[in-house]
Amino acid sequence: MSKKISIESIIIRPERKADPLHVKTIRITNKGIEGDHYSKEDGSRQVSLIAADDLAEVAASTGFQGDVHLACRRNIMLTTLPEENLKGKIIQLGEEIILEITGYCTPCIRMDENFGEGAISAFAKRAGWVARVIETGSISVGDKFSLK
Repeated sequence: MSKKISIESIIIRPERKADPLHVKTIRITNKGIEGDHYSKEDGSRQVSLIAADDLAEVAASTGFQGDVHLACRRNIMLTTLPEENLKGKIIQLGEEIILEITGYCTPCIRMDENFGEGAISAFAKRAGWVARVIETGSISVGDKFSLK
């Protein structure tokens, strides 16, 4: 039986390099997440996703003790993600949101700054995915994730 995957946490970043904010519910439009600085039409990085279990491994390897979701800055933290290459896959969040995974989210220097030295290498194959919006709607913490 496959493991049920759900949304554990949601953050938005109102401005580039601004501190991310936890929210319980978001609206996703054809521009991306309302209130997030990446919100723009026709973007390939409208929504970013990461797995909580991957973040826990990175934090353990670097000794990071803070809020892993805020530190990684990805919009949606799921309990886990399938280990396969998700690029080009269609996913559903909650009852309404449909996204297309457009690419892997390569870890940047900010990860070493936020998690501590060695985080970039710890994030190898764990840094999450970016997606574009196909179907709009709202999602909340606790909503389910599925591959279509």
